[in-house]
Amino acid sequence: MKSIILFITLSSAICISCSNKRQQLQPEATPDKEPAITGGNDTATNIRISSQDTLPDKDTIVYDIPECCLWYAKDLPDEYKDKPVSMWAEHAVYWENVHAVNIFVSNPTNAQLSFGRYWDIDVWKEEKWVSPEMKVSCMIWPDDEFIMHKGILLHCFRFPVGKYYHLPKGKYRISKPFGLAGKSIELNTEFEIK
Repeated sequence: MKSIILFITLSSAICISCSNKRQQLQPEATPDKEPAITGGNDTATNIRISSQDTLPDKDTIVYDIPECCLWYAKDLPDEYKDKPVSMWAEHAVYWENVHAVNIFVSNPTNAQLSFGRYWDIDVWKEEKWVSPEMKVSCMIWPDDEFIMHKGILLHCFRFPVGKYYHLPKGKYRISKPFGLAGKSIELNTEFEIK
């Protein structure tokens, strides 16, 4: 009887030891390989993304309307419902050559907000707003119009500012035109790069 209990105890210890080593020896993803997904139905599955997928010039965000850089729109939180239509940057200060800037637009009205692809960025130089130096030539297209399905929404736009512009330290402004209840409005927000 003692030998059976001893056998079961040793077998259990060996099984636990083996499964622990299997979890510790999982392969790492490398830049030349796909993400490693390891594990089985008896262990936790680990997902590791290579550093190649997190490069600063590669945006992995899934957009609601990619043509307009609209990341998402959701019901407007109560804290914004008594304020006018407004626009603000996620942060007041960013780092030099930031890749993307998230901009929020609140629409507390029942009217549908419309917008197109166009957005603009300016830097404050010599007492006026001017365009920052471009990295690449940019195509210009006539603005189109996308209309949201309802009002009272919070919109988050993710503008790829670093893809098109050199952004050294300074004071910046992003502008975007909108349509609301048959009227054209232009909203803008300021932020700094330090």
